[in-house]
Amino acid sequence: MATKRVTIADIAREAGVGIGTVSRVLNNSQHVSEGTRQRVLEVMKARQYKPSGIASKLARQDGFESSIGLLLPDIGNHYFFEIFEAIYRKLRDLGIDLIIFNYEQHNPKVIQRVLDAQVSALLIFAFPLDEAEQEMLLRRNVRSLYIDYPMEGAHTIYPDNRHGGTLAARYLIEKGCTRPLYIAVDPPAQANTDRYEGFVRELNKHGITEVAVRSCLLEEEAAYILGQQIIDEGCCDGIFCYCDDIAAGCIQAVREAHSPIRVIGFDGVRATSYLNVSTISQEPAHIGTKAATLIVQIMEAETEPALYQECFLPILIDRGS
Repeated sequence: MATKRVTIADIAREAGVGIGTVSRVLNNSQHVSEGTRQRVLEVMKARQYKPSGIASKLARQDGFESSIGLLLPDIGNHYFFEIFEAIYRKLRDLGIDLIIFNYEQHNPKVIQRVLDAQVSALLIFAFPLDEAEQEMLLRRNVRSLYIDYPMEGAHTIYPDNRHGGTLAARYLIEKGCTRPLYIAVDPPAQANTDRYEGFVRELNKHGITEVAVRSCLLEEEAAYILGQQIIDEGCCDGIFCYCDDIAAGCIQAVREAHSPIRVIGFDGVRATSYLNVSTISQEPAHIGTKAATLIVQIMEAETEPALYQECFLPILIDRGS
């Protein structure tokens, strides 16, 4: 029977360090304490670990043998793509590979593919892993960072979606809207609920108690068709869209009909500046750069770093739409 090859992940788990630390030991990096270095080397010796040809080559070149995985549910979402783009550029500048995994929620086979790829750390977009998936990563000492999801007990950066909804309500009120409508995303998401709650709460403070709601797929064409229907119904004078992708389709319908309906989106993607659409911006490029910086720090820490959780406030960009 063939013997299972010992991997960097196996060494990291037994030594109680991250995969990035094992990589630095292999590359004779000075950024490892002597105690940690000796512990890793002892595990390597006990397990008769032999680096792969690629690892040896990288070590000779003083490279940094590491890659970071990215669980991405939908690259067609412009907000996700702009974050991903910033992550890619930052890691490329650091000489770290980025591996994208298409994710179907709660599919342990995907997590197993992540582990098989021997990534040094993992970025997780906009959804939670379940307990079994988290345990799979924990057993292999693969550290992670959640982006755009407030995961309890995990490293995470995410927006205050309720505050964003509040800003959207204030925007429509300031534009004189008295019959607001909210376009939710289909299928629903936690961010959707939070944005709607912040939106309605602020409207209620100003005496607006009736808020129409429609649902839409995260597609510009679907939003365009829905926008036409809303205009024909005459049910509102202001629309808050779950995201900029929906707002892009909706504003096209409004402008074609020469309708006075106000429209505001959410996310702050680049296209909103060209379309001249108001938005609640999460500054995706900034999020991506920060996420890349944080995951490298988390990956390189010799021991599990203190829990990092940041809830940032989105900002209003008023373009008069």
